[in-house]
Amino acid sequence: MIKFLTIKSLIIIFIIGFKLFSGVAFAHPPSTINAAFDQDTKILTVQALHNVPNPTGDHYIQEIKIKLNGKDMVLQYFLTQSSSGVQEAQYLFIDAKSGDTIEVYALCNKFGDKTITLNID
Repeated sequence: MIKFLTIKSLIIIFIIGFKLFSGVAFAHPPSTINAAFDQDTKILTVQALHNVPNPTGDHYIQEIKIKLNGKDMVLQYFLTQSSSGVQEAQYLFIDAKSGDTIEVYALCNKFGDKTITLNID
């Protein structure tokens, strides 16, 4: 009887563990971040490449954070992704100038993140 309860307990623990961690197994960080700054319009365009089957579902780019010369400038949260392959956003940086450094960070709501640095020419 005790041996049966132990095996049954192990099976239940395994099933619960599988359910809890199965979402993380299919999660992944953004594969690439593309960022471009237009000096004339002062607009930063960001594309976080992140392939998901259902961008309005439960797996998407949740956050984009941007720093200008190490200073926090933008923190934007998302509830969905703009398409199944990419999260896109644009930001106005009126104070950005040649020689500045922009850091772009993107976070998946399930697992992983990516950061890139862009030097303004």
